[in-house]
Amino acid sequence: MTVFKGFLTITKRNLHIVLLYAGIFLSISIMVQKSVGKDDSQANFEQTSLDIAVIDRDGGELARGLASYLEQYHTLKDVPDDPSIIQDRLFYREVYYVVTIPEDFEERCLNGEEQLPVTKVPGSTSGYYVDQQIDTFLNDVRIMTASGFTLEEAIDSVQKNGEVTTDVTLLDKSRYGGEQSYPSFMYQYMPYIILSILCYALSYIMIAFHNPDVKKRMSCSAIPIRSQNMQLVLGFAVIGMFVWIICTLMVLVIFGKDFLQDPNMVYYLLNSFIMTLVSLSLAFLIGMLVHREDLISAVVNVVSLGMSFLCGVFVELEIMSKGVKRVARFLPVYWYEIVNDLLGNHSSFSASQRATLFTGYGLQLMFAAAFLGIALVIGRNRRQA
Repeated sequence: MTVFKGFLTITKRNLHIVLLYAGIFLSISIMVQKSVGKDDSQANFEQTSLDIAVIDRDGGELARGLASYLEQYHTLKDVPDDPSIIQDRLFYREVYYVVTIPEDFEERCLNGEEQLPVTKVPGSTSGYYVDQQIDTFLNDVRIMTASGFTLEEAIDSVQKNGEVTTDVTLLDKSRYGGEQSYPSFMYQYMPYIILSILCYALSYIMIAFHNPDVKKRMSCSAIPIRSQNMQLVLGFAVIGMFVWIICTLMVLVIFGKDFLQDPNMVYYLLNSFIMTLVSLSLAFLIGMLVHREDLISAVVNVVSLGMSFLCGVFVELEIMSKGVKRVARFLPVYWYEIVNDLLGNHSSFSASQRATLFTGYGLQLMFAAAFLGIALVIGRNRRQA
């Protein structure tokens, strides 16, 4: 087992890389867990109430009805009809939205589509919320008056409809009561860590074994070529399993029994294990292509960071453009993230979802076989040369 021992000796020299990226992975996971744990999903669906002002220059029934309608949702503040004072109140955030109802508004609104002049805090998205409420009120009143209702009846009906409330119950997809993040959040970042650790460590080892003096010494040794290759494969397998176990243990440290009771635990483990195989084959390919230690960092960073940004590790796939997704389909990490998203959002699978799941597994294995085949062809051609 001379080759295998040498493999492990070189690995020990690069153990700091494993510890560095393991620490990065653990730090990212803890930060994501805390940020998700503090996220109160119920708060995202609570009705927002703003301090607004209505300047009524018309004094008609429709203007009073609009003010009353807005008061159901917001707090009305008294603001003088003076542009300089309005600007001051907005600047100091005493009010966030000011709507001015002009003279003859009632007649022009019912007969056309009167646009009310408004003043709001620049860059504030809450202003669009009030815009929508005003448009809804005016459109509903127009429709009802056009249908034969009197203006008073229309205003009264719209206000009553605005008072109707409903109870909203959010489905907790995390299966952890909303207090902890999904395991999928932690597994989302795992490809970057596995790729970085294995590609760095194994590329350095491959360069050491490709040293001309080392190759000549191994060729002259009593150890058969077949045995040397098997020991190299064993070394790759041991390091790959070591990294995969370390990453899995970190998931267990953070989630503990919750992860063990997760119905998708086996699928998570299988997905990460297949990604480990992909990373091993990619590391073997990089080791065949790169023969200078000063180039390893550049190549590995391009590969790991490039795939991570394109395939949904650092940026959610949902917000990526179609063009980026079209390119990412030709990369193995994309299919890992497709599977991970499916696992994070479902505790049971339909027939089509199960097909997507195993398609992702299969495509990752095909990428691993392709990388390995390319590396073997390169190695054979170099030996023949």
